[in-house]
Amino acid sequence: QLSGQLSPRLFRKLPPRVCVTLKSIVDEEFLWAGHIFLGFSKCGRYVLSYTSSSGDDDFSFYLYHLYWWEFNVHSKLRLVRQVRLFQDEEIYSDLYLTVCEWPGDSDKVIVFGFNTRSAPGLQVNMMLMSDENHRDIYVSAVAVPPPRHCPACRRAPVPPGEAPPACLRHGFLLHTKFQVVYPFPTFQPAFQLRKDHVVLLNTSFSLVACAIAPGYVNYTKLRYVLEPGEPPEGEWELGVPPGLPPLLGCPPDPCPPSDLEDDKISLPFVVTDLSGRSLRPLRDRAKAQGQYLTVEQLTLDFEYVINEVIRNDAAWSRQFCSFSDYDIVILEVCPETNQVVINIGLLLLAFPSPDEEGQLRPRTYHTSLKVAWDLNSGTFATVGVGDLTEVKGQT
Repeated sequence: QLSGQLSPRLFRKLPPRVCVTLKSIVDEEFLWAGHIFLGFSKCGRYVLSYTSSSGDDDFSFYLYHLYWWEFNVHSKLRLVRQVRLFQDEEIYSDLYLTVCEWPGDSDKVIVFGFNTRSAPGLQVNMMLMSDENHRDIYVSAVAVPPPRHCPACRRAPVPPGEAPPACLRHGFLLHTKFQVVYPFPTFQPAFQLRKDHVVLLNTSFSLVACAIAPGYVNYTKLRYVLEPGEPPEGEWELGVPPGLPPLLGCPPDPCPPSDLEDDKISLPFVVTDLSGRSLRPLRDRAKAQGQYLTVEQLTLDFEYVINEVIRNDAAWSRQFCSFSDYDIVILEVCPETNQVVINIGLLLLAFPSPDEEGQLRPRTYHTSLKVAWDLNSGTFATVGVGDLTEVKGQT
């Protein structure tokens, strides 16, 4: 039952005047509807909640919605915005969600969802070719509702019967999805959101720095623009206005690549407004009209880094045969210098030292590589290479 009683263990140190029961500020229908309340936004103005819903059969997929409620201690919460997360993805297992804000960026939140178990039902597992060694990761970056007086929002056009108007800064949603493998890298907001506007995503095979910001533009990646009316089907363009610095990478490239959707180096994006209308990626260099949103990607390929560090900087490089497994840990992110320091734990085959007696056959060793990645240039530098430690019992 929803008693609405406060836990004395949690609240006994707080003055009663600052303690408010959820039941006293939320209509009971929302509680019964399954809203999971996450707490306050960093600004203290909003309370956030989300819902998860699905059908009764094994073939139904889950839908996730995020809600902003305006908080006033003397009245009920007022629903300000509702958005669907992970646009159009068919999610067949319940997700564990993490909702985060950047240290100094109050314009958007990021929602990170991953499944902790396989989809229920033999039929669904067979249909999806479920694999316990893989997990799907879903990410949505969502604009925060505007302050009470945003001139750009008041000027934004709104079709009849749709949500209140919002400018692109306060009204975009960006979604992406990727798959990770064992040992399933976890989401660590303290490191991965350390730099404002940028999220670091560990895809198991690469580290992707993804920057999302209105008013900036990338030298090779996508700028999304929403124009009045529905854009023509399949119309994709890219434009780079001069004089706008990128959040990641080098100065503007005079020749942007023609293939912007190479999934080997890039994550796929779906970008919409609050009504679900897709934003067009621009491909030409014509001057932009109206608002735009910049999405930048910079990718560090782990296997390339491993091979280059061993070849150039490892004292035991001549003994090295091949590596079989690796694990990545982000050690440090410095927003001032745009440096990301990672540690790569490595399992490899190598010949023993020539000084050792006996038959020289490859053995299994463990070592670690420490690398600094520069988000300004996209280059990396070796910080340290560990010694080889033999793993007994493996050949």
